[in-house]
Amino acid sequence: MKQKLLYIEDDQGISELIAEIMEYEHYHVITDDGKSMFRILGENQIGLILMDQRLFWSTGSQLCMELKAKPETKDIPVIMMSSSPDIERIALSCGASGFIKKPFDLYDVIDTVAKYLPKV
Repeated sequence: MKQKLLYIEDDQGISELIAEIMEYEHYHVITDDGKSMFRILGENQIGLILMDQRLFWSTGSQLCMELKAKPETKDIPVIMMSSSPDIERIALSCGASGFIKKPFDLYDVIDTVAKYLPKV
């Protein structure tokens, strides 16, 4: 059974690219803009969340803090993604496990996901 990851991103092009790469790497990817995140988490066994910092309706760091405040989701690793020069500080401050700086190298994404969500 493939490991499931949730990718929170509101840019359709980037979302499709990351999903395609992770599917090729034998992960099952669910994409969302963040608005259905808690419903998706309640319906699926998610092993990792990749989350963009700049969403059109919120920030990834705010959603990450909400995840970390709930007992049922606090242990899910969150990897923040952003072009912000402060992404490392943002990731640390919201409780994320790591970060990926945009523009990203595809191998950085693959390696970071594999670090926190090993393939079964």
